[in-house]
Amino acid sequence: MIVTLLVLIFLVAPLSLFIHELGHLFPGLYFRADHSVLHLGRGKVIGRWEKSGVHVYIHLFFFQGAYSVNERKPPFKDFEKAWISIGGPLLNALTAFVLFLWFKEQGGDLLRISFLFNTYLALVNLVPFSIKEKGSDGYQLWSIVKRRF
Repeated sequence: MIVTLLVLIFLVAPLSLFIHELGHLFPGLYFRADHSVLHLGRGKVIGRWEKSGVHVYIHLFFFQGAYSVNERKPPFKDFEKAWISIGGPLLNALTAFVLFLWFKEQGGDLLRISFLFNTYLALVNLVPFSIKEKGSDGYQLWSIVKRRF
């Protein structure tokens, strides 16, 4: 039980969060972001990768969340922002589907935990909520829809 929890905290969650944030970066790059940044964790930067306007930073406490930013001048249009917002949950859902098929074939705790956590990220991030003026992906999407209609 304790090993499973440690695997979730230090392996599955960071990799799944990284996948989620890549799901935001890919549409941003597709829509020609001038600058895209992905941060995995909090604290001192212990690793970085930069290429063609994409910056990835791995922080000391890599298991404490993640976030990404896409910037462009002129600013993104609403439909582009919508795709960027939904990209994270969509990539988690796709990852969960692949893990489900793999788990169904192979079994194993690591695959099951990875499937469940990616499913959780996909679903929870689609729920529109805001905490301390930081909105979920679903909240960003809902804000765009409300503004347009």
